[in-house]
Amino acid sequence: MTEANIIKPINIQKMNIAYTGKGVRIAVIDSGINPYHSHVNGVKGGIQIRVNREQNIEYHHDYRDRLGHGTAVAAAIRGIAKDASLYGVKIFDDKLMAYPSVLAEAIEWSIENDVQIIHLSLGLTKDHARIKAACKAATENNITIVAAIDREREMIYPGVYPDVFRVQSGEVSRGEWAFQTDGSFIACGFPRELQGPTQLYNIHGHSFAAAHFTAYLALLLEENQEWANKQLWAHVDQLR
Repeated sequence: MTEANIIKPINIQKMNIAYTGKGVRIAVIDSGINPYHSHVNGVKGGIQIRVNREQNIEYHHDYRDRLGHGTAVAAAIRGIAKDASLYGVKIFDDKLMAYPSVLAEAIEWSIENDVQIIHLSLGLTKDHARIKAACKAATENNITIVAAIDREREMIYPGVYPDVFRVQSGEVSRGEWAFQTDGSFIACGFPRELQGPTQLYNIHGHSFAAAHFTAYLALLLEENQEWANKQLWAHVDQLR
């Protein structure tokens, strides 16, 4: 990203670390989660959603992470919201690619399982009607959605859908976030250090910026347990 493409952040905010995200239910839709990693320390549950040989969507109980990306994202959330209740919703297996229908199904699964935040460290270059409808259904059910965006590679969906918090990495410190004048948010793009095979995709970038922002929202939801998604948005907007 060149300097000319960077929109100056305004109103840098610090996260309230007096809270830990306790009890806040977060679906991490990614490559699964390794619940035994020392930076994750367990999850509440999970599911794998995939397309079988007959090209039908199926569910499987094995949400183990073979790529490391989902584990690194979960660890970044845990680094701030250490007591949040994480659910690993696995849609990536041997590479960071999945059918749009599988992503839509994962969002629908998250709605059915009553999570409070759907975390998406992923992006698409094209609009998909079913994904858009799933995001709309989630926000109408008072579920908050956080999605990473990468404008350089035009991976902006579902981040640009209405009522989705869209986040990218930027020049802020850990524990801080900021608004951008285009309506997106920026946060620190560096993950926690991971050892072993999970290090493969543990690079800095928009995925981890979104994870830090998700953690911040989890702290707010713990502090204000009566809030719905609209109240959360109203609170964040008034900080501009």
